[in-house]
Amino acid sequence: MACTLRHRLRFSPRPRTFSLNQPPAARRQFARSQHTSANIHNAPVKAKRSSLRGIAASLFFFGTGWAMNSHYKFVSFSSPQPLNDLTFTPFALKNKETVSSTSAIFTLSQSHIPPGTFEHWSKKGVWSIEIKQPQLQIARAYTPLPPLEGSDPDALRLLVRREQRGEVSGYLHRRPQGADVEVRGPSAEYQLPENVDQVVFLAGGTGVAPAIQVAHALGDKARIAVLWASRSREDCFGGQSDDPDTPGWYASFTNLFSNTQRHTALSGDEKGLIVRQLDALKQNNKALTVDYFVDEEGTYVSPQNVRNAVAQSSNQPATPDQGKKIILVSGPEGFINYWAGPKQWLNGREVQGPLGGALAHMDLKGWQVVKL
Repeated sequence: MACTLRHRLRFSPRPRTFSLNQPPAARRQFARSQHTSANIHNAPVKAKRSSLRGIAASLFFFGTGWAMNSHYKFVSFSSPQPLNDLTFTPFALKNKETVSSTSAIFTLSQSHIPPGTFEHWSKKGVWSIEIKQPQLQIARAYTPLPPLEGSDPDALRLLVRREQRGEVSGYLHRRPQGADVEVRGPSAEYQLPENVDQVVFLAGGTGVAPAIQVAHALGDKARIAVLWASRSREDCFGGQSDDPDTPGWYASFTNLFSNTQRHTALSGDEKGLIVRQLDALKQNNKALTVDYFVDEEGTYVSPQNVRNAVAQSSNQPATPDQGKKIILVSGPEGFINYWAGPKQWLNGREVQGPLGGALAHMDLKGWQVVKL
């Protein structure tokens, strides 16, 4: 047993060491042997690591080159026509015009828009685009105003009220001039029939924008009556109703005693931006009338006002090729619900739903009601 143990101990592996008392030549020989042994054991590992690093570097540069090439192709070939109804495209905020203490008109433009793009849509009826709030990834639809005479016809002019909890409207009002705003669209909200003779438009707040679109699209081809309800006089400053039964004089009288600080941007006989655009439309269509109703002045659109507008249109002499008569309702959800009843959801889509509200109790034979 003793011999066996000695034999195993003699050949058991143990690390080679050297003593500092050994001669320098012996220590150098030991160091060379250790260095050679380390190279022999580590050489395959280093080669393998170098090979993997080379493959990784090749894949990185190949992927980077492919991505840059794809990006270049996308910019080169997709940029001439970037506006579409699937993805958002950056537009530049060129101008911001104050309408009131809570509303403004934002002008957006982009150099790659094909000329006449929006003119094509404006002839169809009511259309909209979507604005995205990038931080929250939410979007809201807005109805562009028609271009003013002498302005850029390929720019988007949006009437936007800054709502207290409106994430998108607040985002727009905070954007500085020259900043990018992401736009998607256009999309059709309502296509006017080819043969329209008479239109009565009930507009609440910024819902006047679709009314301006309709008046612009029809021109002088139809008799149009716009009944516009606003929260405050500053939204429609200078507007005078065409219907003598609308108490327009009351607005002028109460303005004498109102807080004039709210009207610092508008003074004297100057009119608000929206009122001026409505007046310009009236110059092109003598059959266009606009009546103004202001909450803070105690004037509201009543069923009798609607009956008067319908009666004035219905009293026109009938002709064999007489076109359709349409009542359009646009504005906040509560405004639409009051006049025409709520819309409904069907198969994931918002549809008109049955006629309700105040209009359901009127004799509207021959009239079509549309909720926008």
